[in-house]
Amino acid sequence: MPRPRSFIDGERIRKARTLRRVEPIYEHLALALAAIPALHFVKLFPGRLSASNRLSTDGKKNPVVVVGAAGITGVELLVDADIHVVQFYAITSTEKGVGRQMVAAVVGATPADWLLAVPVDWSGGFWQRMARDYPRLQVV
Repeated sequence: MPRPRSFIDGERIRKARTLRRVEPIYEHLALALAAIPALHFVKLFPGRLSASNRLSTDGKKNPVVVVGAAGITGVELLVDADIHVVQFYAITSTEKGVGRQMVAAVVGATPADWLLAVPVDWSGGFWQRMARDYPRLQVV
């Protein structure tokens, strides 16, 4: 019997060696974020997921998500599969409209019974607009 094909391709979508069990939420989020043209790399870690247009140069090849850095587009999510929570830890984009695309992808990929949260809002209005457009999103 053929083995089911993994969504982790090792190029665009990667997995940290420390992540033992890949919960279905990781697959949904990774595929949704990988579909955004501005995001070239997605990596799964225990308890989090990062997606970006650049990789780190430290040999680990992790997506770089540095809020406000020049030329960086990316998102970092904290994922708790046990209590069904996805938190936006960091989001940044130098291209107009890509932040909205990332939020839409995460909202669309997250099951309806999961909590979507923004624990800290330093955006100056972005998250308030997103909460208005996506009522499931809880901005604390």
